[in-house]
Amino acid sequence: MTTITYINHGVVIDGHAGDPVVCHGISAISQMVANYVTEKGWGDVRVQEGHLEIKNVTECGNDLFKAMSSAFRDIAEEHPGNVKIVYE
Repeated sequence: MTTITYINHGVVIDGHAGDPVVCHGISAISQMVANYVTEKGWGDVRVQEGHLEIKNVTECGNDLFKAMSSAFRDIAEEHPGNVKIVYE
């Protein structure tokens, strides 16, 4: 299961979903956002196997994060049991 945790000024993504399609979708979306945040210098990004943190986001296009959140919700709804979304 992949757990997506929204934290103050960021998001943490952990684990691998049982369905490879889910993993690939979440990975592509989150890597795109992480790369953009890094490129713009908007926050801190940490990547490890099965783990991605985008933290301390100080300035960003809010629409970018809204689009990411919407895509994650869609994936979670279409593939129940593979994604857990948590708000802290």
